[in-house]
Amino acid sequence: MKVRLKPSLIIAVALAVLSVAWIYSGQMENDPFASAQGTTEAQNAAADAPADSAPKELPSVRIKDSSAVPHRAILTYTGRTEVDRRAVLRAETEGRVIEIGAEVSSRLDKGALVVKLAPSDRYAQLNKAEALVRQRTIEYDAAKKLAGKGFQTESARSEAEANLSSAKAALEEIRVDLARTTLEAPFDGIIESRAVEVGDYVQRGDEIARIVDFDPIVVTIQVSEREISRIEMGVVAPIDLVSHESLTGIVSRIATTADNATRTFEVELEVENENAVLRDGVTAKVRLPAQQVMAHLISPALLTLDDQGTVGVKAIDAESRVIFYPIDIVEDTADGMWIDGLPQQVTLITVGQAFVAPGVKVKAVEADDLSTDPSSPANPAPAVSVGDTTGDRS
Repeated sequence: MKVRLKPSLIIAVALAVLSVAWIYSGQMENDPFASAQGTTEAQNAAADAPADSAPKELPSVRIKDSSAVPHRAILTYTGRTEVDRRAVLRAETEGRVIEIGAEVSSRLDKGALVVKLAPSDRYAQLNKAEALVRQRTIEYDAAKKLAGKGFQTESARSEAEANLSSAKAALEEIRVDLARTTLEAPFDGIIESRAVEVGDYVQRGDEIARIVDFDPIVVTIQVSEREISRIEMGVVAPIDLVSHESLTGIVSRIATTADNATRTFEVELEVENENAVLRDGVTAKVRLPAQQVMAHLISPALLTLDDQGTVGVKAIDAESRVIFYPIDIVEDTADGMWIDGLPQQVTLITVGQAFVAPGVKVKAVEADDLSTDPSSPANPAPAVSVGDTTGDRS
């Protein structure tokens, strides 16, 4: 029996065979029509791609070179005048006041009489002690001679020597006690107050008078922990008193230990006060030159913050990449702000620093080039100046 195939089945099988042969023969790659069609589709896809896929232009910033120069900041403090020395005279023996050597507010030289106490029977005791010393001396000399000849024991000689030493000690005690009846000024100064009058009876430890030394007078200020390392001994500083006197002081003492309550260090400046015209406890304004440092002068507008809130400035390196430098403020003046913490030579970003992050590469425009570059806007808005300012840093 003869099988007869349908024409449609024969056509389908033939087309399938031809398709497989065409694919494996590589004709699809070499077909000019297919290649042209693929190129056209690629061009259309590129034309339809979004504009954001185009290369982005680097952000532009304005820059300026800065060099560190020696600078000595003027630190201003408020303090007060104080006397250089203050002493409280107290009685070292008992007795009745018989003489006043100086009145309150009078000037005294070292060793001048302040108060004299009655000697009472001290001179009689002195004579008695001197006589006893003479007697003990004779006894000791005799004992020593007899002991040397063998007529007296060595213990007897030692006893005589001990008696002589005891008599001499008693004599010295009465001499010291007698000297204590005269109270003298321990240094050149002024009688600030006196607690006794003639006829008063005083005992050991009672206050007699207060003496102060006004020359030199001292101006005391409190310096913070952050600034104490910038203060130097021997620095001369102008001082203005609230009482309108203008003075000159020299740093004479810098405390090595901070006050536990305030965490500040006490600094003293000596001021000549030969005639004692300056008073104790007057408010003073001190303009103290700090230690000289290498610093940059910038506009405060250049300051910015990093992600941790640290104050600093932004600059660029040799490859025009942004760098953030933390800084220390040395001094804020009318001419600008002096800062420390930067290299000796640095290229600072003066416009656009708020719009670029550390590590980003930028187009840098010299500040002096803006006046000659017709393509640069004269007064760009902050947001526009970053994206639209043109020009590369050479």
